[in-house]
Amino acid sequence: MLEKISEENISIGVHATDWEDAIRKSAQYLLETKKIENSYIDAMIETVHKIGPYIVLGNHVALAHARPECGVNQLSVHFTTLNPPVPFGSEKFDPVSLVITLAAVDADSHLELISELANVLMDEENVDKLVESKNASKFLRLLNEMKEE
Repeated sequence: MLEKISEENISIGVHATDWEDAIRKSAQYLLETKKIENSYIDAMIETVHKIGPYIVLGNHVALAHARPECGVNQLSVHFTTLNPPVPFGSEKFDPVSLVITLAAVDADSHLELISELANVLMDEENVDKLVESKNASKFLRLLNEMKEE
């Protein structure tokens, strides 16, 4: 599924004031393209308030998501690099420099994407290279090369 990602699904060097702002900015493209509703952004933030920074997966990466019924219109993903990185409240993995906003329409449709992402993002060097990308084109090229490895 990573092969379906285009430069439009990537924002580079976004400045966020805090983790909530980082989630809102990472979700903005999905909102503008009607893939999600505003309620989905609110649900992602509310869940972190309730449960804590469970979305911070490691290697300074956050996977922002909520339940499909909270406002997902179409399976979609958006990658956002943060400059500077932002603390999300995870003692072990802060600060976050890459936010991946995932909108899944059901419990299964996104599993292939999650598996592909896990393979790429387990390597901290890969995360560093992605975050250091100066533009969406370079980020996308690196992501596709890493997927093939």
